[in-house]
Amino acid sequence: MSKEETNLKFLSQSLKMHQRPFIITSTSGEVLWLNNASKYIFSLKDNDKPNLLFIDAKDLEKAQFDSEIADSFDVFMKINLRKKDFVMRVLLHVIPVDSKKYFLIEIVSNSKENLFALKTVLSCLEHDRIGMNYQKQYRLTGQKELRGIEALIRFYDESNNVIPNDKVIPFIEGENVFSLVVISSMDIVKEYFDARREKGLEGITLFFNVSAHTILHKDFLTIFKDFIKRLDIKPGDFGIEVTETAELNNLSTASLRLSSIKNLGVSIALDDFGAGYSALRYLKDLPVDVLKLDKSFTFELEEKHNQSLVQIAKLMADSLSMEFICEGLEEDWQVKKAISLGCDMGQGYYLHKPCSLEDLNNE
Repeated sequence: MSKEETNLKFLSQSLKMHQRPFIITSTSGEVLWLNNASKYIFSLKDNDKPNLLFIDAKDLEKAQFDSEIADSFDVFMKINLRKKDFVMRVLLHVIPVDSKKYFLIEIVSNSKENLFALKTVLSCLEHDRIGMNYQKQYRLTGQKELRGIEALIRFYDESNNVIPNDKVIPFIEGENVFSLVVISSMDIVKEYFDARREKGLEGITLFFNVSAHTILHKDFLTIFKDFIKRLDIKPGDFGIEVTETAELNNLSTASLRLSSIKNLGVSIALDDFGAGYSALRYLKDLPVDVLKLDKSFTFELEEKHNQSLVQIAKLMADSLSMEFICEGLEEDWQVKKAISLGCDMGQGYYLHKPCSLEDLNNE
């Protein structure tokens, strides 16, 4: 065996075992080879191959650039996987071999947990195993009053058991596939708006979780404006709850996009307030209507130090004319303590456990 053949064998074996999914194709997109990680996330049998299509012809024009060093490009790729089509952002490497060129497609994944999350989400999307639960938000003082509802995504395995969100969402936030989850989730939320009149929920704001990554996604405004227009959503009907705020690395872009959505009558809530190191800057730069106190404060409300911090947070919300919601209320004493500290709105298992749309009502 020549030295070159030995090197190729070593490299192919390394790619085969690599934790990132790799696919080798011809320049026309014909799949020639997949490594184990690719077969794993796409749930492929030994001889199965997905059909690929590169979305933007301009990407492929750039990929014709000649160089002695392999070039790579950030491109969108359409994947046909048995029942559905998926669009994913991938790294396209141009590999020259002798007089020919090949594409090495890399799907970014940094851990086995990442791979599991990708496999799980792709499978759930393909087989329609994504659902939504709803948790109510109540006024704590005076007569019990329903003030809002949070939509919570759920993933289900083949046996219809819930897959814990912490096994999936943190590992796909940076992946383009997350935008596919958002779109699928909004299709499910449409069922809520179709049913809310008969359930007596008109006038109640429904909050939809949106990660920092989603806000910064190039299609964010198009997706959400289309959703609002398509469902003829009126001001006060819909809200966006911004999650994973520590990942908001471009506040000016996020502010412009959220302001554009807010101008359509959509409420903007800031989730997990107090947990992010830049929380005060978010209040300054983002068009926030609602502050949701991080549940870590609620769990330790017995401590004087935390009680003072809750009062300070509530005072800030009041001074900025923002609503303030105390999350994570799971016991009666927490509700009473929150009220004593000036919190007049709350959310948590003690007040209402997340339920299906079928079981949701206006009580």
